[in-house]
Amino acid sequence: MINHLLKQDCSYIRIEGIDGYGDPIESDSIPAKCRAIETFEMVKNNAGEEVVSSIQFWFNSDIDLDSNTITERRIKYDGSTYTPISVANRRNTLGESIFKVVMV
Repeated sequence: MINHLLKQDCSYIRIEGIDGYGDPIESDSIPAKCRAIETFEMVKNNAGEEVVSSIQFWFNSDIDLDSNTITERRIKYDGSTYTPISVANRRNTLGESIFKVVMV
């Protein structure tokens, strides 16, 4: 439904655990089409704290990222890796998820 807006190349990675040195063990990058909107905005993270978001990403609703897995995902875009702050489903009038908005 919003595929015509998702023209930028992004990828996301899963954090699969922590190695012996305390560094995250990352999966291979999973490619995804996105729309990146670079703007500074105050948002609430999953802990309810107000933080500043620098980029808003739009993804198809089938991406493997939701409020339960937000701490275990990273987004790669334009040579940088971002940690998601919050994720929200945008729904149509029938209540079906049409895309996800991820704030980083």
